[in-house]
Amino acid sequence: MSTRSTFRGRVQALWLSYMCVWASTICLMGSCIWAINADDNCNTHLCIAASYVLVLCLAVLANTALATYNNWRAARNWNPALEEADLEERKSFIGGDNTDRDKSLSIGTLTFVECTISMILALLFLYASMMSIIFWTRVEGGGGFPQYLAFVFSVLASSLSQFYTLWAKMSYVDAPKETRNKVILLGSNVLLLAMGLTLVSINIELTNSEDRWVFHGMMIVGFLCCASAFSGLLITAVMHSQLSQAYLSSTALPLPYLFIEMFVLSTATLFTAGNITYSAVLEIAPGKSMLLTGLEINSAIGVVVCLVTFVIHNVYDALLNPRLPSRYIAKEVDLASVDDATLARWADNITNTYGTKYIGAWDGEAAISLMMAQAQVKRGGSSSPIKNVKAVVLVIEEESKDEEKRDAMEAAIVFVTIVEKFNLCNYLPGRFGEMLSCLLGPDSIFPALSLRWGLVGFQFPFHSGIFLTRRGSDPVDEMTQVQRAIVNWNDNAEIPCNVLFSPCQITQLDSLAFQQSNFMNLTIGPTVIVDLRRYKGLKYKEFQRLALKKGNRRNHNDYFAKHGGSICISRDFKEFDGDFPQVCASLCSSTADQRKARGEVPQLYPINASFYETIAKNHKRQFRRIFGVRVHGEAAGTAVVFEFPKSKLLTSDMQGLRHELSRPTRAYFAMLAQTVEKALEEGFDFLDFGPTTIFPKMDVGGRLIECRAGYHTRSMVMRALLKQGNDNFRSQEEAAMKRMKSGEKSEECKYRSHNLPFVKSDFQVCTDDIQMAYNLEEKIVLYKDMIAKEQKDKKHRPSDKKSKKQINKERRKAARKAKIAENKQKRMQMPTANPTVAPTERL
Repeated sequence: MSTRSTFRGRVQALWLSYMCVWASTICLMGSCIWAINADDNCNTHLCIAASYVLVLCLAVLANTALATYNNWRAARNWNPALEEADLEERKSFIGGDNTDRDKSLSIGTLTFVECTISMILALLFLYASMMSIIFWTRVEGGGGFPQYLAFVFSVLASSLSQFYTLWAKMSYVDAPKETRNKVILLGSNVLLLAMGLTLVSINIELTNSEDRWVFHGMMIVGFLCCASAFSGLLITAVMHSQLSQAYLSSTALPLPYLFIEMFVLSTATLFTAGNITYSAVLEIAPGKSMLLTGLEINSAIGVVVCLVTFVIHNVYDALLNPRLPSRYIAKEVDLASVDDATLARWADNITNTYGTKYIGAWDGEAAISLMMAQAQVKRGGSSSPIKNVKAVVLVIEEESKDEEKRDAMEAAIVFVTIVEKFNLCNYLPGRFGEMLSCLLGPDSIFPALSLRWGLVGFQFPFHSGIFLTRRGSDPVDEMTQVQRAIVNWNDNAEIPCNVLFSPCQITQLDSLAFQQSNFMNLTIGPTVIVDLRRYKGLKYKEFQRLALKKGNRRNHNDYFAKHGGSICISRDFKEFDGDFPQVCASLCSSTADQRKARGEVPQLYPINASFYETIAKNHKRQFRRIFGVRVHGEAAGTAVVFEFPKSKLLTSDMQGLRHELSRPTRAYFAMLAQTVEKALEEGFDFLDFGPTTIFPKMDVGGRLIECRAGYHTRSMVMRALLKQGNDNFRSQEEAAMKRMKSGEKSEECKYRSHNLPFVKSDFQVCTDDIQMAYNLEEKIVLYKDMIAKEQKDKKHRPSDKKSKKQINKERRKAARKAKIAENKQKRMQMPTANPTVAPTERL
């Protein structure tokens, strides 16, 4: 359908809805007047209800007159060219941004008021028709039956016409989904308040005549409905204020109202079921018809309360967790079936889009190779080499039917690691966690504490899995659209992940887009990176003297060698051990158990022998090495070093140690020092040690790089728990940092590695906010050149330091002066012949 016909159809539907409202309101007023005139004393339910509804009719007339005036103002500025105009021009016209500035209310404000009032009136009319049907199922006397039918049908017609008008107005103004949800939230809470007051008033009367527990229960439900409605109206007012974004982005503030909703829903369901059951088994005795009528009323209202509360919960959840649109779509691909030319193109795009100079950059060829290797051991299910872990590769692209242009539409390649049975009990201490794991863990009958966890990235090495392949005019918006496409893919998946977890370093673009993609943007533990760019051209001993503090310059390699240690660094993993998969997996498992015993965050999934074997066999040879240490011939420690040559980056991960062998020989420190020395010799810019055991890594030249994580979940309770867990983890890291630094003497030196400043090239995208926050330097200056320049300037600058000859000369001169002063003092104190005459100085 064309834009012109669609827009014209909206206008026609809007005016038709107004005609329906006018007609139904006139009919309703007529039926109300007929019902009132038919009862002289006006003491029947029908007459009383007609009186109240007649007041509502006056509100309908006022709202319809307001709507007619609003559209008449818009029609005055009508231009046929608007039918062919784009969406923004029509919105500007409809919203009244450029017309009637002298009026107190703009057209857009009036439209929102109309929609809100229409929603409330429609629900109240629907409620009135429901109550009339319940109360007057039996009408005594033939005279009242026609009035009853006319009233009920006219109320239903008015309710339907109000819903039709509401739909027409929303379509006419192209109202966003958030605005529609706010209107529904406001109207539903007004209806809930009306039903709560009705339940309270009716059940007070019923308990006076029949003291039944179901009536007391429904009275409690009525009070809860009123409390929930008042809370909902207050929250709706907040959402229309300047505090809206702060409230919606908070993880704690929305929870009380969420718990109130769930409590009202559960309580209403319980007592409504009791009313329905009681009315079904009740035997009507003479004079007990009022009891049955009360049960029917409570049952009907209770069902509607449950439905309205459920609607409120869904609308509230949609406001807190909006489904944001993206101009991209995500498609799953099998890397094994992708041709080599496409893989090469993806690798080149990843490398060239934002370059490889910023901290955390991976070059494309190594990244694609690592994806392919890990996808082979993460197939999902219990038959996977790594059980219940699945790797998914997504291509983020614009939707296009033209296959020839599809290559130009690709925006990103994304690697997602899905842990199908993520055990929350692993985060609980000791026997208590083990007991809960048996009862509620992933392998139990009721796995309530098991989640489907989606890591948007890699666990080993720990890194973001989003690789942009196209650079737009607004990089932050480009990343935002990619992240939204990932969320939409997860929402539409056959089995969606309960949580999406996207880690990154602050130098990467990911964290700048988290909030706009509805991710929680939280700080996690820092990673340790040895930045070697300023130390190029230096020997390792010189690096130690400049970069490390005096207490950290120990020769760990010699100490390790003297105590029977040997180091193996090779691209052939079998050089370390012929059975390296089992040996490395055993060492890594030992280290993981040690960290878990210390209360540190456990691994998302365990590393087994298949993982090591796949890395050695399927990850390209030039992109990985084994780093192993032995003590008296026994394997004491190991690590896998991942290489990214174009990024000049080494990443050491998958560490494993036998502590009874490594601790006495300082094997771990020797491994760290040897890795730094190797990276310096081979000309690498960065050495990433990862986020664990940060202090030994800082002692060998590391610096802390802040890391952030985006959490996305549709569960508000889970959002709050994730926020609380992240805060606890961060507080533990900060406390450990303070303990390590307490009592430490400060050592000021501009060449120290832990105090290196950031430069502009360190960031994937350098915004003005980043420039101000980190006080960035323009470029990197080699410390070797700085030291040479300082020494050169020192030679041409007059020295303030005195030579030994000058010092000796000054000492002799000072000694002569002191001797002369001493002799003078002695002569002044010598006695004379005439004591009354003071001694004179001899010339």
